[in-house]
Amino acid sequence: MTTARSSTSKLRRQANEIARTLKRAERGEVIMGKDEEARSRPSVIFAVAMDDKILKIEMTWDSIRGTTEHGISEYIFDLMRESREAPN
Repeated sequence: MTTARSSTSKLRRQANEIARTLKRAERGEVIMGKDEEARSRPSVIFAVAMDDKILKIEMTWDSIRGTTEHGISEYIFDLMRESREAPN
């Protein structure tokens, strides 16, 4: 588990993996059992569990499609680090 104060390399690895998974799901790859149902909705909600908090993040499929994997990773990383630039 991590906290907002964990090493940036550890947080980046986690954010990269989440972003990679989101882009795979957006492309239609099977990630979990209900992928098709999830893709039929306008957005996806997922959670990032950390030692000091649980982040509940909602992203539209359009934003996932229109953002690079790196961009999604940076967005999630900023939320994990409680960056001032990350939108609420």
